[in-house]
Amino acid sequence: MNRRLFLRGIGGAALAVPFLNSLGRSARAQEAPSPRRLVIFYTNNGCLTNRWFPTGIENGDGTVTAASLETAQADGKPRTLAPLAPFAAKLLFPRGLAMPLNGFNNKVDGTEYFDPHDQGMGSKLTCAPLDPTGDHWALSHSLDHEIAQRFNPGTNKVPLVLSVGNAFTNVKGIVSYSAPKTPYAPVTNARTVYSSLTGLFASGSETEADYRVARGESIIDLVSRDLNAYKARKMSGADRKKIDDWLSLLRETEQRVIPSACTAESATALGVTDAALTEAGYPARGGGFPNNEKVYTLGSEMMIRLIALTMMCDNNRSIVLQWPGYVTFKWDGIAHTHDHHGLSHRNGSAAVGGQCVSGVIEQIHEIDRWYAGRFAKLVKTIDSIEEGSGTMLDNSAVMWLPELADGNAHNNNNLPIVIAGSAGGYLKQGVSVNVAGGKLEAGNSEATCSSGAEGENNSGNTGSSGGTVPLNKLYTTLINALGAGTPDWTPVDRFGVSDAVAAGFGGSGPSFTTDGAGKVTDGPGISKPGELDAIKA
Repeated sequence: MNRRLFLRGIGGAALAVPFLNSLGRSARAQEAPSPRRLVIFYTNNGCLTNRWFPTGIENGDGTVTAASLETAQADGKPRTLAPLAPFAAKLLFPRGLAMPLNGFNNKVDGTEYFDPHDQGMGSKLTCAPLDPTGDHWALSHSLDHEIAQRFNPGTNKVPLVLSVGNAFTNVKGIVSYSAPKTPYAPVTNARTVYSSLTGLFASGSETEADYRVARGESIIDLVSRDLNAYKARKMSGADRKKIDDWLSLLRETEQRVIPSACTAESATALGVTDAALTEAGYPARGGGFPNNEKVYTLGSEMMIRLIALTMMCDNNRSIVLQWPGYVTFKWDGIAHTHDHHGLSHRNGSAAVGGQCVSGVIEQIHEIDRWYAGRFAKLVKTIDSIEEGSGTMLDNSAVMWLPELADGNAHNNNNLPIVIAGSAGGYLKQGVSVNVAGGKLEAGNSEATCSSGAEGENNSGNTGSSGGTVPLNKLYTTLINALGAGTPDWTPVDRFGVSDAVAAGFGGSGPSFTTDGAGKVTDGPGISKPGELDAIKA
């Protein structure tokens, strides 16, 4: 067969395919497997644990149904996670987990430090002790940076960390660490995130071929004149069969092509536009915003949409959305006069004990339900986007992770954690799994201040017993879940500096020794390596 003639005819048409904007981008996207991602929804001050966990599940093991999330328990108390009922089949509740270094009296170099909020922020994603001097920064990097380093595409190796409203710049406002004693501040301006994505949108003028392919026409149809002229030439039966076979293969491949998702049109469809950003209160410049109604309602909606757009553009596979802990809720029908942190202490202040704020339990429940609605919105948005044979949620793990279990007890055992999505089929769905064994309780968050009367004595809660499997094992499982979607992945068996968990609330924790740079040089280390096999599909 004449090679020059082939290139001038059908071969030329085939070689042109990669240069057609829509078809070339879509073919590359289709060939690549769907990326796996981790999204962390991080809230402060704990919750009413006895209203949070699904009901009707004996000892934390069982099937999660819409009814178990919606139906009030025997005492008639409403459920926190009712907004998640439509997604019950895609939820995983890993029960019985605890943050390493639990308790008030953890020692580093023989020095004790006592603020559980410092520890709940600094140690939660790092599984590392805090520096007992200076600013109390964590002494290792956090999970979000581990994920970004391992799995982010291209040269971008840092996570996308977002905060709604103002973010504290001390240890009580930082959950992400790029290295020991190196806090990673969150982005608070949604416009900053949007600007970073617009450069990734598919660019270039739309050609006639783009226009017609986007509307379902075939690229082969577009060059039909050349094809017919070429096939009319004299050639052997074997050569003609080769051309027909080649056309069949090209047609089959073309039928699998889908439009690229990372476009300005996709952003608009999600509601991410310049006008919407302005309406949500995000100026062209600046990063910090007051904790007001607009930022917490329209602004948080915008952050959720931008997370979805970031995932569609595959610009980051490690995303954190954190919420400040010292906010007074005055929107969406909530009209509080005390900030969330003070309400979590039941007395309206940072003090421990004292007298209860009137109706404080129901006020905390209002906050818990509001956050559940935001998490449900995040899950729904990600689940609404088709990807591969399922949705973007199916290829992701979207985890609600708390700073504390109960905000009054300040405990970090038996943590309320829920994960939506299976990370590409790696995780179980539609179940609650007791990874600790033994008896698990829902906690006694209403042990005090339950009457709703002004002046009731707040004697404090004692948290909940049981549930001391270190979070390290969950994080190891999540790392391997994302790694399973990459070629030649070698599973890891550990994450963090230590998995030592103190036996009880207020008990002494482990001791560590550090070098001059703050690196831990001696401590209990990881004594229980491996994954949580019980939550794997």
